[in-house]
Amino acid sequence: MEYVLSSLWFWLGAVAVVAIVAGVITTAITKGNETKRYVADAANGGAYKKFAEESADLNRRLLARLDALDGRLESVEKTLTDIPG
Repeated sequence: MEYVLSSLWFWLGAVAVVAIVAGVITTAITKGNETKRYVADAANGGAYKKFAEESADLNRRLLARLDALDGRLESVEKTLTDIPG
Protein backbone atom coordinates (compact mmCIF):
# COMPACT_ATOMS: atom_id res chain seq x y z
CA MET A 1 0.00 0.00 0.00
CA GLU A 2 2.90 2.33 0.62
CA TYR A 3 3.85 2.05 -3.01
CA VAL A 4 0.47 3.47 -4.17
CA LEU A 5 0.55 6.43 -1.76
CA SER A 6 4.09 7.33 -2.74
CA SER A 7 3.26 7.32 -6.45
CA LEU A 8 3.34 10.66 -8.24
CA TRP A 9 0.47 9.61 -10.53
CA PHE A 10 -1.75 8.81 -7.54
CA TRP A 11 -1.28 12.29 -6.11
CA LEU A 12 -1.73 13.99 -9.47
CA GLY A 13 -4.97 12.10 -9.97
CA ALA A 14 -6.13 12.92 -6.44
CA VAL A 15 -5.42 16.63 -6.97
CA ALA A 16 -7.29 16.57 -10.29
CA VAL A 17 -10.33 14.89 -8.74
CA VAL A 18 -10.38 17.35 -5.82
CA ALA A 19 -10.05 20.28 -8.23
CA ILE A 20 -12.96 19.05 -10.36
CA VAL A 21 -15.19 18.51 -7.32
CA ALA A 22 -14.29 21.97 -5.96
CA GLY A 23 -15.06 23.53 -9.33
CA VAL A 24 -18.46 21.86 -9.51
CA ILE A 25 -19.36 22.95 -5.98
CA THR A 26 -18.19 26.52 -6.61
CA THR A 27 -20.20 26.73 -9.84
CA ALA A 28 -23.32 25.38 -8.15
CA ILE A 29 -23.07 27.91 -5.32
CA THR A 30 -22.42 30.79 -7.73
CA LYS A 31 -25.40 29.87 -9.94
CA GLY A 32 -27.63 29.56 -6.87
CA ASN A 33 -26.61 33.02 -5.68
CA GLU A 34 -27.18 34.50 -9.15
CA THR A 35 -30.67 33.01 -9.22
CA LYS A 36 -31.45 34.44 -5.79
CA ARG A 37 -30.16 37.85 -6.92
CA TYR A 38 -32.35 37.82 -10.05
CA VAL A 39 -35.41 36.79 -8.06
CA ALA A 40 -34.81 39.54 -5.51
CA ASP A 41 -34.22 42.10 -8.28
CA ALA A 42 -37.43 41.08 -10.04
CA ALA A 43 -39.41 41.22 -6.78
CA ASN A 44 -38.20 44.76 -6.11
CA GLY A 45 -38.81 46.03 -9.63
CA GLY A 46 -35.17 46.31 -10.57
CA ALA A 47 -34.00 46.77 -14.12
CA TYR A 48 -37.10 45.13 -15.57
CA LYS A 49 -39.41 47.78 -14.15
CA LYS A 50 -37.14 50.58 -15.36
CA PHE A 51 -36.98 49.04 -18.84
CA ALA A 52 -40.78 48.70 -18.96
CA GLU A 53 -41.25 52.34 -17.91
CA GLU A 54 -38.78 53.56 -20.55
CA SER A 55 -40.49 51.45 -23.22
CA ALA A 56 -43.91 52.79 -22.26
CA ASP A 57 -42.62 56.38 -22.40
CA LEU A 58 -41.06 55.78 -25.81
CA ASN A 59 -44.31 54.25 -27.09
CA ARG A 60 -46.32 57.26 -25.85
CA ARG A 61 -43.96 59.67 -27.64
CA LEU A 62 -44.10 57.63 -30.85
CA LEU A 63 -47.90 57.56 -30.75
CA ALA A 64 -48.00 61.34 -30.30
CA ARG A 65 -45.73 61.83 -33.33
CA LEU A 66 -47.79 59.39 -35.40
CA ASP A 67 -50.97 61.23 -34.47
CA ALA A 68 -49.38 64.50 -35.58
CA LEU A 69 -48.31 62.94 -38.88
CA ASP A 70 -51.80 61.54 -39.37
CA GLY A 71 -53.28 65.00 -38.89
CA ARG A 72 -50.86 66.51 -41.41
CA LEU A 73 -51.62 63.74 -43.91
CA GLU A 74 -55.36 64.35 -43.56
CA SER A 75 -54.88 68.05 -44.26
CA VAL A 76 -52.79 67.28 -47.37
CA GLU A 77 -55.42 64.79 -48.60
CA LYS A 78 -58.18 67.35 -48.01
CA THR A 79 -56.24 70.00 -49.94
CA LEU A 80 -55.62 67.62 -52.84
CA THR A 81 -59.29 66.60 -52.87
CA ASP A 82 -60.50 70.21 -52.85
CA ILE A 83 -58.36 71.25 -55.83
CA PRO A 84 -60.55 71.22 -58.91
CA GLY A 85 -59.47 68.76 -61.58
